[in-house]
Amino acid sequence: MRTKVKGLVVREKPNGENAKLLTVLTDVCGLITVNARGVRKISAAYLKSAQLFAFSDMLLYEKNGFRTLTEASLITDFYALREDLGAYSLACYVCEAASAFAVPGEESAGILRLALNTLYALENKSFPEEQIKAAFELKLCAEGGFPPDISVCGSCGEKLSGARAFDLRSGTALCGGCAPEGGEMLSLSEPVCRAAEHIAGADMQKFMSFRLPGPDLRQLSGFAERFLALCAERDFKTLKFYKNCKELK
Repeated sequence: MRTKVKGLVVREKPNGENAKLLTVLTDVCGLITVNARGVRKISAAYLKSAQLFAFSDMLLYEKNGFRTLTEASLITDFYALREDLGAYSLACYVCEAASAFAVPGEESAGILRLALNTLYALENKSFPEEQIKAAFELKLCAEGGFPPDISVCGSCGEKLSGARAFDLRSGTALCGGCAPEGGEMLSLSEPVCRAAEHIAGADMQKFMSFRLPGPDLRQLSGFAERFLALCAERDFKTLKFYKNCKELK
């Protein structure tokens, strides 16, 4: 069986002398593994499409549950990301996190588009790096079915406004009367709450378009990172890699 997909390479590893096993985030098949034969040769026809961050039109041959790349037409390779260690390491995190929310065998066009928009913003430095990261994390949760609902108290249902507390144990915002003393609580300012709601609700062209002063942006970044880890129920090695790279800069 042959299948045409649009796919982003989110992971690559050698397979024998000249092949690679590619993990590909696709529009119609979710997250898949593809055997790309001969692509480690300099003369390989699909060399550029078998690289990390490459986005291509792909023709796959499937037999007995295994997929093999038979044709590929490169759309973009996001090559500039390799020229900046900070952007490269954050792009690796974007790919790993997006992979965690994509379901193998199921349509993942929204998550693919989110990953592509984020890589484009990183490559072109469209917004501050911290803003791109936070917007991606919260939008990924929303695309995965876990939008950050901070408009009402998760305990009593009271409608919230202004600054509020977020309980990392329950994953909900709490009013002043329901928020316990101590525990794993985050304080969110009103501008941070507005930004989080904008990210979750805006379309893919506008979810990164907001402005926050430095302290609020750092607060949003911390919230988004911890909320994503809460929804994914896991840590990400590439996030540690990104933070280590930031320390080196």
